[in-house]
Amino acid sequence: MIRKVILFFVFIVLNSCVGIRPSVQITDYVLVPNGKEIIGNNNLTAFIFENNVKKLPIEQFLSARFKTDNYLQNEFWITIDKERYKIIIYDKADFEKYFINSNFAVVNQEPENARSNDQRKFIAISMINSSNEDCLKDGSLFQNIAVTYLKSLKDEFYNQ
Repeated sequence: MIRKVILFFVFIVLNSCVGIRPSVQITDYVLVPNGKEIIGNNNLTAFIFENNVKKLPIEQFLSARFKTDNYLQNEFWITIDKERYKIIIYDKADFEKYFINSNFAVVNQEPENARSNDQRKFIAISMINSSNEDCLKDGSLFQNIAVTYLKSLKDEFYNQ
């Protein structure tokens, strides 16, 4: 009987000592690989930032900004310097599928009653050009253009 109690105690102690995975705090934004797949079996890189839960959901903000009638739309074509790009918004389920919410820690905690209907803590956006190339991938010639645009878009979303 004592042997079982000791084994049980050791089991509990060992399980409680399992390392906790560190989570990343996003102060501005991070670029994270392994997002949605595109043609050619390549995964996109995502621009991830913390959601401002007091504001409209990002899809509604973008729908108003790009003057579309569909609040559920999660892909938008944009033009930067006469070149066409598509921004792809990850919904809550896609974010969890590709990036796992627990990998990131919220910096700006909001009380539950301050939240809008959109409960996700982080927003992820990928961007491709008209040739289906990942604009956010390390080494991409379009990375600076994409990051500059998405950072400006994020700031506009925060200041709406």
